[in-house]
Amino acid sequence: MRRYVLAFSLVGLTFFALAPDAAADLLAEVSFNGGAFLPICTALPGGTCVGSVGVGGLVVSMAAAQSNSPGNSTLVAVLLSSAVSLMNTNTSGTATAHLLIGDTSWAVPTGAVTMLSHIGGSVAVGGPLNTMAFFSSFDPGTGQNVSPGTFNTPAVSPNISAAGSYDATSSVAIPLVSVPPSFAMTENLTITLSGGSIMNYSTSTLVT
Repeated sequence: MRRYVLAFSLVGLTFFALAPDAAADLLAEVSFNGGAFLPICTALPGGTCVGSVGVGGLVVSMAAAQSNSPGNSTLVAVLLSSAVSLMNTNTSGTATAHLLIGDTSWAVPTGAVTMLSHIGGSVAVGGPLNTMAFFSSFDPGTGQNVSPGTFNTPAVSPNISAAGSYDATSSVAIPLVSVPPSFAMTENLTITLSGGSIMNYSTSTLVT
């Protein structure tokens, strides 16, 4: 969780509201059980958004999706997301949430960089069929939530079957980033929960 806290301190963003019809490049969305993606929240590039959505007993409550697009003077690009809870309120049967959280228009850093992905959190109520897969994607250009992208961190699958905490990190070397074009980053999570399960997560994706 240390990288997540550090990333938040690097961003230093101001929270603000987004008009319903305003253009947005920060987008958090979710697909339930293979269905169409539904928006959780949106914001302007470099902003922060909060929201909650649920279908068929599976509920995602996002504490924040946040980025520092177009980057900062320390040559770090940061994308963060966290959910205060994911819960399958059905007492029987599994349900799957596929989340994509991404922003566009980063201009720095350039050159040879490394993308680091970290996820951590806790399980309040576990279940034998609980699974998670998480990775981050980097894509030249400004495509929204392009994942898998041109470069992807190796997927990690923390054990979320039992109550308790979990933590995992992965990284990928990116040989050359040049601007223009700018680039986009996306966090990609697939979470399956047994009936009655409750958990949360927080992620950080840094390009530096």
